[in-house]
Amino acid sequence: MSEPLAVVTGASGFVGSHIADELLRRGARVRCIVRGSSSRRWLQGKPFEIVVAPLEDSAALAAAVAGATWIVHAAGLTSAKSAAEFHEANVGGTERMLRAALTVGPGLRRFLVISSQAAAGPSRDGRPVSEAHPPRPVSDYGQSKLRSEELVLQMRNRLSVCAIRPPAVYGPRDEATLKLFKAVKRHLQPVLHHGGKFSLVHAEDLARASWLALDDDRAAGEIFFVSEPDATDYDALGLAAKRAIGTWAIRFAPPAWLLTLGGLAGEAIGALTNRPPFLSRRKLREIQAGDWICTSAKIRERLGWSPRMPIDAGFHQTAAWYREAGWL
Repeated sequence: MSEPLAVVTGASGFVGSHIADELLRRGARVRCIVRGSSSRRWLQGKPFEIVVAPLEDSAALAAAVAGATWIVHAAGLTSAKSAAEFHEANVGGTERMLRAALTVGPGLRRFLVISSQAAAGPSRDGRPVSEAHPPRPVSDYGQSKLRSEELVLQMRNRLSVCAIRPPAVYGPRDEATLKLFKAVKRHLQPVLHHGGKFSLVHAEDLARASWLALDDDRAAGEIFFVSEPDATDYDALGLAAKRAIGTWAIRFAPPAWLLTLGGLAGEAIGALTNRPPFLSRRKLREIQAGDWICTSAKIRERLGWSPRMPIDAGFHQTAAWYREAGWL
């Protein structure tokens, strides 16, 4: 087996599965590290090697990365019930993956961590945040992703490392953006932050950026934002969703008290189900902390990344996938 080996954590998830697919397209052998309880629906029928190795098990991780040419650490929690839970999954998991990477030896060409725009925090002055801005996370999740990045970059003298900070990611398999499409199908266009701007990236464009971060020597030791568009808003998003579905919808910007009530309801449901809520007062404060916009100029200029999914094309493709999957 002469093909280079890419090892991907979180490969059973939305983002990780798209990265794994891209690595297959690039001719790599792909080894997917999953939990025993993970759904493998996005991995089935493809020539992946599946290894069950919990991120808490250092010995299992070291065995799972043996012979790796590249490691993509895409696993992590995006919602949790406490800061401690975020820290254990996102910081502790990254630390154990780095220890495993050190056992691979000189054949390892790159360790890539998929971080988040949350590690940098929102714009406070209306200008897109760049990699040169000091990070100012505003949530427990963002703090954990920033610490994860810091651990990775601290290893740059021992490993060739890189970090990517995507903003909100959408595309086929995404259950979060599905909520917007379902609302628009019911003729309701929600606006959670009046006048708020944010960045987006399609999962396939993020996967292509991840390949460049692995393969290009100029990515070593760097952090990259990846976004297309760099800035949009709820009105543009709703319009794209309406065009993609071919329907009409009424713009609905809930007042602050109603959003707070929705956050309280989400927290109550989360407490009853023992699961992190999709919407909470903490999440609302994060959304409203500023404009969640970043600039992808650095990766475009340095690595030649060029996104293929502008928002209209990306939303049409995503809506078509939702319909075919029976989700919409």
